Amino acid sequence: MRIAVIGGMGAVAQELIVQAMEEGHFVSWYIKPTDELPDRTLEGDKSYAQVLRIVRGNWDNENKYNEVMDGCDAVAVALDIQHTKPEQFVPTQKLVQKAMWQNNIKRIILVTSHGADESSRNLDWGFWAKLNINQVLYIFNIISLCWSVVAQYTEQERVLRNDKLVFTILRPATITDGPFTGTYLATPQHVFGGYISAADVADCILKALNHDMDVAQSFSIAYSSRVA
Repeated sequence: MRIAVIGGMGAVAQELIVQAMEEGHFVSWYIKPTDELPDRTLEGDKSYAQVLRIVRGNWDNENKYNEVMDGCDAVAVALDIQHTKPEQFVPTQKLVQKAMWQNNIKRIILVTSHGADESSRNLDWGFWAKLNINQVLYIFNIISLCWSVVAQYTEQERVLRNDKLVFTILRPATITDGPFTGTYLATPQHVFGGYISAADVADCILKALNHDMDVAQSFSIAYSSRVA
């Protein structure tokens, strides 16, 4: 399969790049002009540059989205607040979908977050407190990140749902840098709290693509078994 990955140097995007290439998929990766490739090798001592296509561009460069998707079969979008401003999530999603139609690509996996859209009813108190503390800090200009990350993810999902693409939405709980386990929970029910490694989120993306995971559905993914 030929997969276009939109997520820059985010943890999930990086893990997806490695796992996809090690499974033999061709990967087209969209990163910023200033991003530096990680110093790591793949199986067989191959470097990133030897086994994938890298397209560099700013998040609002429409032509570059067409370039990164050229010849691809599917798209994976995994934006995070460490590498993309939350207020850019929705405009980026719109550009991605426009480029998909122009390149005749219908399959897309979108990674958002626990708490997006209807799953917000099941936010645990810790996540809720974090959001509200960040709102206060943002108002007083103590932090620069947009506080309403979940609101941005929610709108990103709605933009996708209003299109006619073949989509699956994954909503991970708190993402960690832990190891790959392959033993996480993926459920259409809503997870209360929990956590999951970026490596296991990437694994779930590939399973969704390889096994045609239910389309037009949203899945919560976490190690926790506490579900609604």
